[in-house]
Amino acid sequence: MRASRTAVVVAGSAAILGVGYATAPKDLPTLDLAEPGDSGSGDAGSGEATDPGDTADAGGGGSAGSGSGTFDGPVVTNIRGDFQARIVVEGGTVVSVEALAAGTSAAESQIINSEAIPALTQRVLEAQDWDVDAYSGASYTSPGFLESVQGAFEEAGL
Repeated sequence: MRASRTAVVVAGSAAILGVGYATAPKDLPTLDLAEPGDSGSGDAGSGEATDPGDTADAGGGGSAGSGSGTFDGPVVTNIRGDFQARIVVEGGTVVSVEALAAGTSAAESQIINSEAIPALTQRVLEAQDWDVDAYSGASYTSPGFLESVQGAFEEAGL
């Protein structure tokens, strides 16, 4: 009697594990991250003009519409990992927002970040401001990424 119960428990456990493995996502969505060294100095929080003739002050002293450059926000760390953003400014207009760091390698983090960061990027580009609505369901990604975007805006003087 005891052996048959053990066999049922083992078989049931194996079935549950098998179903879990079979239904688990195999190909997690990915988010293409920019390389931190692409902006020149590679230091978090420091902006560097992309063209020697640009008028942007990489130290954050420029004003909106005054110049161009590539500006990295600070690394923001929370329970879901590190977040860092880079903005590219041309003629005082933000033309690109990129993620340099985006959370952890955990499956849940990757899935959420692959949806949230492109949506947040689009919101920032449309608003030309870092103060945009958070992405629903991204309770750690939204504030982490947007805080870094805010720092990049400040570095750019926007």
